Amino acid sequence: MATNHEDQWIVDRLATIEPQWSPNLTRGRELLDSKLHKRTHSLTWIAVAAASAAVCVAVLAPPGSRALAQELWHRFVLNRVEVVRLDLSKLPLQMQVISNGLEQSVQNLDEAERKTGFRPYLPQFSIWHTNPRITITGPISLDQTIHVHDIEDALRKVGATDVHVPAEWEGISLRTRLGPVVELNYPDSVQILQARPIDLSVPSGFPLEHFAEVAFRSVSVSSWEARAMAQRFAANPAWLLDVPPDAVVNIQEVSLQTGPATLIEELDDNGAVKRVTVVRSTSERIYSVSSASRELSMKIAAALP
Repeated sequence: MATNHEDQWIVDRLATIEPQWSPNLTRGRELLDSKLHKRTHSLTWIAVAAASAAVCVAVLAPPGSRALAQELWHRFVLNRVEVVRLDLSKLPLQMQVISNGLEQSVQNLDEAERKTGFRPYLPQFSIWHTNPRITITGPISLDQTIHVHDIEDALRKVGATDVHVPAEWEGISLRTRLGPVVELNYPDSVQILQARPIDLSVPSGFPLEHFAEVAFRSVSVSSWEARAMAQRFAANPAWLLDVPPDAVVNIQEVSLQTGPATLIEELDDNGAVKRVTVVRSTSERIYSVSSASRELSMKIAAALP
C-alpha cells in the first residue's frame, strides 16, 4: 500500500470481491474500478468476505457430482473475524461476481429494511443533529473455479514445491454469498456499515483443512504457519480480514462492553493516525465503524446492539 494514497488502498482491498484472479485479473479490476473507484473507507472490510470465500469454499464438488453434493452440504455462518497479515487478493482462483445492484441510496431505515430484509441499527446515542445518508450495496454472489495448474504455478512462484494439489480439484466450483450491506454516513466522515454474517455451504466430507493449507501456502505463508492457520480455520471458519504485510497500520484486539472487537488504525508516513476502524461481529450482524478518532469509533461500535 502506498501509505499516502488512502483511496488506492481501499480500491485494492475492495478488489478481492471482484473477478480479479487468473485468468481474469485485468477484466476484474476494470469492473471493480468502474463501479467503486469513488468509494470511501466504508467498504474496506467487505474484502474479507472474498478472502473467506477463497479459503473456505462454499461449493466444492466435481461437475458430475454436484447434484448429489447439494444434498450433503453443511451451511456455515461466518460471524468470527480474524486478521491475517496477508494479501489474499493473490490467491490463484478464477472468480465471477454476480451483484444485484451494487450501490443504491435509500431515503430512510424503513426503505433500507424493505430492500435488505433486515433493519439497520443506529447507535444508541446521538452526537449528530442530522440523519445519516443511507446507501445499500449488494447482495453479491461469488462463484469461483479452481484450476490446478494455476494453483501449482502460484506455489512454484513462492517456492512451495512440497505442496501437493489433488488433480480432482480441477474445475471445482466455489460459491458464497455476502450482503446486502447497509452504509450509514454521518458528518465528519463517520461511517457505519452493517450486514448479516456471510453464508457458506460446504459439502460433506470436503477436506477444508487441506485446501486452506494449500491456499495459504500459495500466498507465501510458511509451511508450519500455513498448517497451524489451516487447522484453526477448519475448526472454526472465520471471516478473514487480510491486511497486506506492507500496510502501515496498527492492529489491536479490544474489549468493548458489548464484546470483543478488532481495531485498525491507519497511519501516515510519520506514524500519525489517519483513520480508525473498529470491526465487531455478533450472532446476527457484522459491524464496521470508521472515523478519524479512536475514541469515537470505539464509542459508536460499543453503542450498536
